[in-house]
Amino acid sequence: VALRRAYRRQLAAIALRDLDSAEPTAAMPSVGRWLADLAGAAVDAAPAVSRAVLTEREGPVVDRVDLAVIGMGKCGAGELNYVSDVDVVFAHAVREAADGADPDAEVPDGPRAAALAAELAAGIGRVIQGAAPEPGLWEVDANLRPEGKDGALSRTVESHAEYYRRWAHGWEFQALLKARPIAGSPQLGERYIAEIWPRVWESSARDGFVESVRAMRARVLDTLAPAEREREIKLGPGGLRDVEFTAQLLQLVHGRADESLRVRGTLDAVRALHAASYVTTRDARAFDEHYRWLRTLEHRIQLVHLRRTHLMPVKEEARRVVARSMRGAADRGPATGEDLQAEFTRVRRAVRGLHETVFYRPLLSTTAALSAEDVRLSAEAVRDRLAALGYRDPQGALRHIEALTQ
Repeated sequence: VALRRAYRRQLAAIALRDLDSAEPTAAMPSVGRWLADLAGAAVDAAPAVSRAVLTEREGPVVDRVDLAVIGMGKCGAGELNYVSDVDVVFAHAVREAADGADPDAEVPDGPRAAALAAELAAGIGRVIQGAAPEPGLWEVDANLRPEGKDGALSRTVESHAEYYRRWAHGWEFQALLKARPIAGSPQLGERYIAEIWPRVWESSARDGFVESVRAMRARVLDTLAPAEREREIKLGPGGLRDVEFTAQLLQLVHGRADESLRVRGTLDAVRALHAASYVTTRDARAFDEHYRWLRTLEHRIQLVHLRRTHLMPVKEEARRVVARSMRGAADRGPATGEDLQAEFTRVRRAVRGLHETVFYRPLLSTTAALSAEDVRLSAEAVRDRLAALGYRDPQGALRHIEALTQ
């Protein structure tokens, strides 16, 4: 109860600071980080409660099990919404006996450790969202784990690695792109990232990878109800997912050879892609501005009733309320619901056009089929040739050539 009340006090403080900002779209990345940090702090407080409850039932053997909570999705990327599930993956290990611990205490074998870790993980969910006098916060969603709902709730790092080496689908590596330790054992969390994250950047070499990512985006669109398709801020055509899928596909294809692209956040990815000349200045600026605007719109709509939604309101009065909240302390932007709808339509069209141009580049499949060494050597060879031709800034010249060929 105390944890949930403290969380809501901090959430209110973030909302007040956000609503008081002069330029809401400029504040949006910071707001996303604050919300992700707040969720991480709540999750980090929960294992102690879960461990105490389980120890009372199972005894000191519980202390021999380490658990790490890996944040996924928007929480892992540091760009969380006001009202959102928190996607996580759990990893565990048997810990060495602490100084002063009973040397004769039970050391759990693999199955026993896995069962205890699963109990600890489930307990975290109950602390965050279980029945209590104070309402729950949000769902702790572990469905991105290996094998989804059918898989073990927690695995060892070695078991995670084996799954991603042998059985994982392309979309699972796309989900791992944002993985970050947020709670539990820091050492175990870092070991998970050190073992698993490099596999993300090898995934685009798989047969049909680019096509599978494109097919996934198409399937998401196909699931939308016709009545909601044009109102969807997150999943609809020209929505947030168009920016995210575009940035992630370019990261995964080019990130095998270019480590500067190995970042988690969407806006960080757009900046990195521009700095490395994979998107033009104009496209990067448009992606950045439109993504900020759409995320700010999503935040404002959720704040009205503190309810999880990604739909533009239908009623004019509801749109007017959101429009006024989008203006910020500087009092700039759409003033009426009609103005807001017009801007939403304009932004969606622009994002969809950019997405279709960049996401479906023919050369992406070709690049994905090359080895990382071939990609790296090809880029270096082009720069060397441009330098030999007398260009003072071969990297800048290469950017112009790429812009002409995209």
